[in-house]
Amino acid sequence: MRAIIVSFFLIFSTLSFADENADIAYQTALKYEKNGNFKEAMIWYKKAATTTLHVPQKQDDIISFGKNSIEGSDDNATNDTLERIIFSSFDIKPYNSNYLLPFTYDFNTKGGRSNSETKFQLSFKKQLGSNILGMHEKLYLGYTQISWWQTSQSSSPFRETNYQPEIFIEFPYIYDYTALKGYVIGLLHESNGRSVPYSRSWNRVYLKAAFQYKDSFIVPRIWYRLPEKTKSSPLQSSGDDNPDIDEFLGYGDLRIVYPYGVNLFSLLVRNNLRFNAQNKGAVEFDWTFPVRSIKDMYGKLYYFNGYGDSLIDYDKKVQRIGLGFAITR
Repeated sequence: MRAIIVSFFLIFSTLSFADENADIAYQTALKYEKNGNFKEAMIWYKKAATTTLHVPQKQDDIISFGKNSIEGSDDNATNDTLERIIFSSFDIKPYNSNYLLPFTYDFNTKGGRSNSETKFQLSFKKQLGSNILGMHEKLYLGYTQISWWQTSQSSSPFRETNYQPEIFIEFPYIYDYTALKGYVIGLLHESNGRSVPYSRSWNRVYLKAAFQYKDSFIVPRIWYRLPEKTKSSPLQSSGDDNPDIDEFLGYGDLRIVYPYGVNLFSLLVRNNLRFNAQNKGAVEFDWTFPVRSIKDMYGKLYYFNGYGDSLIDYDKKVQRIGLGFAITR
């Protein structure tokens, strides 16, 4: 058994003698082996092997070590494609919060569904270009998906999923030291991918700005809904699925973000600005905090009260609480 272990280290140590330290270690191991001191020989064989292999320690070294291990092609473009497939993240970054709420509860009972369900959101963005207009702006393609999952039912169906692809431009405000830090112009589509009569969708052009007041950030957003053809029948496959959505979701919202130590508090307010019996709005609050035992994981407490919790319920009152975790915030 001892001879097998020694041979194992011998094979690795003879891979290369270019490194002087590896050669010294190897020669020392041979001397100990000839004298019958196999314990010391194994130690020096191990030193020779690890020195020769240059075992990487840092993450960047590991990536570089992996790239050097790829068998290259004579074509530079092929090499670049191969490296991107294996090692590149394609510069995809988090966008809106990514979270999972295993438990949520809607206090307003609705027929055909359980009050408790799981809700989660996935969101990321990809930069398409920068400084095209000479204003230090960045062009992005974004995607957000929100799902409501009836995990408390026996078959655990997905009740609703909303898809939000968008394209937007971020403009930083760098010309003066003011409360305004930047603004965004975007085109947002939102739909639930269902067939009539449960299909819901709309398209918006929006303008969003970011202001800082001490440690808080205030982010107002206004939008204009792009008009759609009116349906002559609710069963018609094309046309406006929700012509009165403005009456419930209004024409904009306001978000206030307040970091306090390791905690982050966020408040979203929305109103249709109809100051009569038809007034509709919503309040959304969440608190995220680090989970000490898990790196880059945050606990999340969530509360929503109003209209527009999901597209299918845009015209229904929802009062929901939720508890879970987020991986970005």
